[in-house]
Amino acid sequence: MVTAKNKSETELAFENLSKLEVPASVRDFAEKGAAQAKETYTKIKAATDEASNALENTYSTATKGVSTLGLKVLENARTNTNATFDHAIALFGVKTFSDVIELNTAFVRKQAESLSAQAKEFGELAQKVANETAAPVKAQVEKSFKSVA
Repeated sequence: MVTAKNKSETELAFENLSKLEVPASVRDFAEKGAAQAKETYTKIKAATDEASNALENTYSTATKGVSTLGLKVLENARTNTNATFDHAIALFGVKTFSDVIELNTAFVRKQAESLSAQAKEFGELAQKVANETAAPVKAQVEKSFKSVA
């Protein structure tokens, strides 16, 4: 059996503390605070999960978009390289200097048109990728602001 002399000061302090009566208003306040903290935690956790999912979707969309853009660059490079080789082969068959000038002029004009079309197409594709990548983030931000308001 443990006597008061054998008990540590800490044990005595806890015994005395447990004997204290907590007023009902303090208990109610603590319970409401705990409930409110739990509710806030639940909301923050849900918002964090939604934001995390939105970022994952954004990353996935961005990855696919960059891949698509890269493939478009390779496709354009292949097209332009083939056109240049075809032009070089055509130059070997030319008999006169005026034919060289005519062939080069036609090639430069066609390549300028082709490069212009490729740049326009690439720009449109880049804009589409940017919009698709930003869409999940924009939707999440709008949703967050609506839930706060």
